[in-house]
Amino acid sequence: MSNQTNHITFNRGSGWIGLFVVALVLYLVGTRLLGDVLRVGPVLPGSEITVVEGAVQFVPLVLALWFLRAEGVSLAGIGLSRDRIVPALVAVTGFYVLLNAVGIGLVLPTAGASAIGYQWTVSPVMALAAFVNGLIFAALIEEVAFRGYLQSKVIAVLPSTIRFRGAIGAITASVLFTLAHVPRILTSGIPGSQALATYGALLLFSGLAFGLLYEYTQNLYVPILIHAAGNMPGTIGIVFFDSSTLQGGTLAAYTLLYLALVASLVVVYRRVAIGSLKLQSWSGGSGESPEGV
Repeated sequence: MSNQTNHITFNRGSGWIGLFVVALVLYLVGTRLLGDVLRVGPVLPGSEITVVEGAVQFVPLVLALWFLRAEGVSLAGIGLSRDRIVPALVAVTGFYVLLNAVGIGLVLPTAGASAIGYQWTVSPVMALAAFVNGLIFAALIEEVAFRGYLQSKVIAVLPSTIRFRGAIGAITASVLFTLAHVPRILTSGIPGSQALATYGALLLFSGLAFGLLYEYTQNLYVPILIHAAGNMPGTIGIVFFDSSTLQGGTLAAYTLLYLALVASLVVVYRRVAIGSLKLQSWSGGSGESPEGV
């Protein structure tokens, strides 16, 4: 059957969502059961995984790409065309430049200059290696699987009469994204000193944020880059100020300004990249169908 949404057409039915989820579950459980077997070979620079573990982590990406191909959807169709790379880089870079300006402006009067500067827990070279590893082995793989395929597929199988299909797709993908971390939590524990509820809420909120960014920018590179930045060692994002010094009203102001910057990123991107640059629009407003390469 063919499922037409306002942006992507899949030529298979809803049962393929179940097949994909089952394949992911088998992969997640299997890699945890075979953890000691896979933990061989040299460790990748800037990470805690071996070369073999890194290679195995590409399985969800391969699965997602196979499912997309089988359902007649191209990489351009899910927002991974070459003409979207530069707009995504400019948008995300601009977002972090402004976020640092806001953060430094709030931190400086209360915590002083000592709270400003290099914040990562490793050397600059290792921080760069960590970013590249996070980009490849976490952000790229997870965003293609959960946003590029699952979110888009859920939206596609929902009836066109449902008004908030985009939100439903983003929430569904976010819940599955959160649940996908359960096997790792059960076998390796929670990263850092976070409580289970805090970590779960962070995963759920992050997944929802990535999904909404994807839906509104129509560019999968945007959540991929934001996701990779969020996995940096010692900071959530590429920031050069100590966010732990933000307290009370200052923290509230930072949170509101952070959300305002995210909203601004989306608005400016849609006006400039989708409007002025004439990138393909899922809504059909400024370009051709996204199915072309």
